[in-house]
Amino acid sequence: MYLINNQLVIDLASYVNIQALIDQKPQFDYAVVKSSKLVTPARYYKIQFLDQRHLGLQDVLGTYTNASPGELDFLQDLRDHDQLASWLRYNNDLIYGQQSVPIIYPKDWVTKHLKKETIETENTKYFKFFFDWLENEQIFAEFGRVCVFLNEPGVATPIHFDSNDATRRDEFIWLSLGNKKKFFIYNETTNTKHYLNSPIGTFDATNYHGSEPGEFASWSIRVDGIFSDSFLLKTDLYNHFRQPTQSNIS
Repeated sequence: MYLINNQLVIDLASYVNIQALIDQKPQFDYAVVKSSKLVTPARYYKIQFLDQRHLGLQDVLGTYTNASPGELDFLQDLRDHDQLASWLRYNNDLIYGQQSVPIIYPKDWVTKHLKKETIETENTKYFKFFFDWLENEQIFAEFGRVCVFLNEPGVATPIHFDSNDATRRDEFIWLSLGNKKKFFIYNETTNTKHYLNSPIGTFDATNYHGSEPGEFASWSIRVDGIFSDSFLLKTDLYNHFRQPTQSNIS
């Protein structure tokens, strides 16, 4: 397991004006609903799953080659509208769990935290109030990818890791207002779940993580960027993120 300041999950609520966002939850819900026309299954690779019986969407996305001539037109239409991923799950044994909605889309996963390496979608207009909040809080020196994750009732986020590169220290915030999404970091050695019991936090995404199947629909938002020095100093995270040679393995 990889730790941040000897912790698996970092609660950031006391360092930001979280009440300002809680007060705007109806606007968040509105923005999520308005953006959901761009929804697509979350794009995991099989290697990311704790349960290797799962087939990842990325393992088949873009490799569908057994289309008959009559299928080519609608497959191209689905690809043009970024709906091919959703269609593929009906034609393959995919367990995709949550769905994702791009707000600001990365050109490449490795550089998803850099503004110049991302593309704004039409959904950005619904989240201007959130971007204003991020700027006021000075959490990031810059941020790139912004993505909403959706879980329908009874749908879990499958336990997975984002990267198996132990040198990565992704700088991001995870946000979910209300208590519908039960998000956790999973310790595969002890078979225990460590819950993020806060509306906002961060963690080391090279660890396994997921969420419980909920009774109700839920959403969360992840923002990837470069933390500002002032935010890192205020949260006592500066040494962890700016001195990456230090060991953080439990």
